[in-house]
Amino acid sequence: MKFLLIIVALQSLNLAIFAWFNRVTWVRILVLRQQLAVYRRKSKKPVLKNRDRLFWSLLSRVWRDWISELVLVKPETVIRWRKRKFREFWRAMSHGQSGRPSISNEHINFIRRISSDHPEYGEDRIALELEVKFGIRHASSTVRRYMVRKRPGPTDSQAWRAF
Repeated sequence: MKFLLIIVALQSLNLAIFAWFNRVTWVRILVLRQQLAVYRRKSKKPVLKNRDRLFWSLLSRVWRDWISELVLVKPETVIRWRKRKFREFWRAMSHGQSGRPSISNEHINFIRRISSDHPEYGEDRIALELEVKFGIRHASSTVRRYMVRKRPGPTDSQAWRAF
């Protein structure tokens, strides 16, 4: 029984080594069969389906010699398909979440209250206070957007009104 297991293991290893060294040939055969299947479809002009486009897009990522075996379309077309799928993927991933995420009204009111109570604090200081004391993390630019802006009061220097 052990002898049989050893023979099976050696044959499996032999097959794996054979497959590894002949993988390019197998990929070429797969590519040619795929193109032949497209040509066999009942139409005058070969019609490519989404699965064919996906096949070539993935193959162009994995195999660097894919251009030499391509017969149906131009390589630029495959690259265009790949870019389109990339855009569609990230559009689906974002799923209507365009722009920055909104912050709660509670945080906005908190930022306004701190900036009005402490006019000497800048946006960096307010953002740091929020993070250290309350665990609320917002960028300085977000804090600046919601700070209360104080109008400058009259200064000692002459203004246009005095002129």
